[in-house]
Amino acid sequence: MTDVPITDAEKQNVADSVQVHKFGGSSLADAFCYRRVARIVTEYAGASDLVVVSAAGDTTNRILAIINAKDSPGDTASILLDQLEQFQQGLIKELLSGDLSERLMKQSQTDFRRWRQWLAGEETITHNAELLSYGELWSARLLAALLQKQGTRADYIDARDFLLAADAPEPVIQVETSRENLLKRVAPHSGTRFIVTGFIARGLDGESLTLGRNGSDYSATLVGSLLDVKQVTIWKDVAGVYSADPRKVERVVSLPTLDWTEAEELARLGSPVLHPRTFQPVDRDRMVISVRSSLKVENQKTRIGQFHDTEPRGKVFTSLSEVLLFKVELQDKALVEKLDQLDLTPLVSWVEPENHTQYLVFHQNHADYLSEWLDDADANDAITQIRGYSMLAIVGNRIQETDQFSTFKLQLSEQKVRRFVLSEKGDSAVAILEQSLDSRLLNRLHSQLFNYRRSLGVLVIGRGNIGSAWLELFRQQRDRINQVMDVRVIGIANSRQLWLDYNGVDLGEWASDFDRLARPYVLTELLRELPNAPYDELVVIDLTDAKQVAQLYPSLFANGMHIISANKRAGSADETLYREIRTIQHEYKREWLYNTTVGAGLPLNYAINDLRNSGDEIRSISGIFSGTMSWLFENFTKGVNFSDLVKEAKTRGYTEPDPREDLSCQDLVRKLLILAREIGLKLDWQDIQVQSLVPQHLRDISAADFMSNVTEMDEPMNQMLEEAANDGKVPRLLASFSVSQDNKVTASIGIEYIPEGDMLANLIPGENIFVIYTDWYSEMPLVISGPGAGKHVTAGGVQSDLNQLLGKLSVGH
Repeated sequence: MTDVPITDAEKQNVADSVQVHKFGGSSLADAFCYRRVARIVTEYAGASDLVVVSAAGDTTNRILAIINAKDSPGDTASILLDQLEQFQQGLIKELLSGDLSERLMKQSQTDFRRWRQWLAGEETITHNAELLSYGELWSARLLAALLQKQGTRADYIDARDFLLAADAPEPVIQVETSRENLLKRVAPHSGTRFIVTGFIARGLDGESLTLGRNGSDYSATLVGSLLDVKQVTIWKDVAGVYSADPRKVERVVSLPTLDWTEAEELARLGSPVLHPRTFQPVDRDRMVISVRSSLKVENQKTRIGQFHDTEPRGKVFTSLSEVLLFKVELQDKALVEKLDQLDLTPLVSWVEPENHTQYLVFHQNHADYLSEWLDDADANDAITQIRGYSMLAIVGNRIQETDQFSTFKLQLSEQKVRRFVLSEKGDSAVAILEQSLDSRLLNRLHSQLFNYRRSLGVLVIGRGNIGSAWLELFRQQRDRINQVMDVRVIGIANSRQLWLDYNGVDLGEWASDFDRLARPYVLTELLRELPNAPYDELVVIDLTDAKQVAQLYPSLFANGMHIISANKRAGSADETLYREIRTIQHEYKREWLYNTTVGAGLPLNYAINDLRNSGDEIRSISGIFSGTMSWLFENFTKGVNFSDLVKEAKTRGYTEPDPREDLSCQDLVRKLLILAREIGLKLDWQDIQVQSLVPQHLRDISAADFMSNVTEMDEPMNQMLEEAANDGKVPRLLASFSVSQDNKVTASIGIEYIPEGDMLANLIPGENIFVIYTDWYSEMPLVISGPGAGKHVTAGGVQSDLNQLLGKLSVGH
């Protein structure tokens, strides 16, 4: 640890750039879990973040069992120690190799040699905390080494090297000394992920101390507080905090946010997800605690912070199937004084003056502590424990003002309620029941208390013609959409700047607000931030033509986001990337809707999927797939220069930014690939025969130079027009693919001469037409036609995809 003082600028840099993550023992239960955590740390933790870890699996319980067995007859303690050594060294062997494995194995062997010396009485270890600390130390060493093996800059920190505390039932942290020690260790090493032991600290006399059970969650927020970070993420085996315990109640809803007071009250009432001590060190004005699932990273998470909720609302229905109820005789003055000094706050207490009695209700977890206290207090018959009681509670901001409070009281009128109380701060209503709880009662109460509208956060990438049209369309239809879900646009981005607001951006004057409020961003970095958005679901609407955005689709899916795309680059990517996108999409169970990539707003993909889901087989699709090319060729008649039409189409926004994307048929290739893949065909770019309209010498120059020389297209296009007219036909740019009975696929794009009376030769300029032959439509094809270009048509197609997504999400829940 360096002795060079840490400057204020370095402290501020740490506070602004570092976050803290915490993984409990169940997240590190075996080698598979370690690899999963390493992947999470690599993908979701910043390069300089700290990771607090617990002992792996049941290591702490194993150590306690060895300590308890040490003085017992026989060799039980030695056998248990052998098993612990096999478990720890087995993890090293499975996860590491080479020098890393050799180094950690030597350290492990040294540790267990010391344990055996202690068992044999050859070494004195007076504090059990010294022995218990090994569990966290082993976890931190191993996870840091695994990250190093995977190419990540990582190191571990023994918390006893910085965390100083005075010994007490709850050790008293020496904050300033601990902060300086930690900053000296961390600040000089930007870009290193440090793995920190939870649960343990160093006493004033140099002894090891433990911070108690649930001490690792407390360690995480404590470390975050010492560094003044903005966020601590606690990774658990559940996806945040739910409206009720999902192990007891069906159809629970995960909560996007909890205010500090709500979270503390929920913890006080015995939530298995949260522990009261976790909140002790927190700077409530700065820090946010995010509770996420390490098992399913993409799931909703709960953010706990200073959200200043003003609307009264019940959020969580919680229960304890058994509580400790004590009846205290108030005539025993000495006992009452001792109770006042009891270092444990009851869940509920009340006095019945007429009976000269007081009632105290405690969590079942405190049974052993209370039993010892009662023995020491020599309470005789003045305190009686009454069995068979349970607890129900509803937690939320200003709970008494909510309809849920009235519903709760009404439903409880049918139960055996011994006591009904409001918390002092008004953020919970608690009922003590003289009866057991069953799942039917809990499910009925939950369903009557909560009828959540799920929420969807929308990030729009691309604010050009289509983006502008869709934002206006969404603004007009928002009230109707929000009847299904609470849908909010939380971000608008172009290639360089992003306007992000988790409360939802104001769409009234969004264009001018964007210019004022947008900031530079990097999309790959935004992926780390977006999963923290307080919404049940997230969707990215990609209205760009950017290849770099399409390449990030796997990461978007893996980070829990759905995608609505008007960008054809992903659906028409090379086969390897396309399969990766599909694999990740299915693995993370995300939705990908892209009806506008072919046919703008036409229901083409919906029709194809409906046919296939009904059992039909598609044999060929052909037609005019491009609204741009349709407009050009329908307007291309004798006496009209083709180059003038190209210029006009570009001005109207019909073409891609570089018209050669249309004229070279590259845009059509993408559409053909998307359609073919939609019906399950393995088709790639090299499998399609393509006739480009762009002369060879104009293909590799800049877009501006091309537009300056576009008149050079006129002569060959006029020759084509005359050649077709000599046979009573007109030129049209057609795309097609077909599947033979033996599943051989042929695909082509090029000019064909069509009789002047044919439907393909008489479209409205800009119209698309798709001619579909199937096993059922074999003699007369299914024809789908309509506008194939235009910002309003495409925006309508995007809106249709959004409506379909809302339907899927609603059915899923």
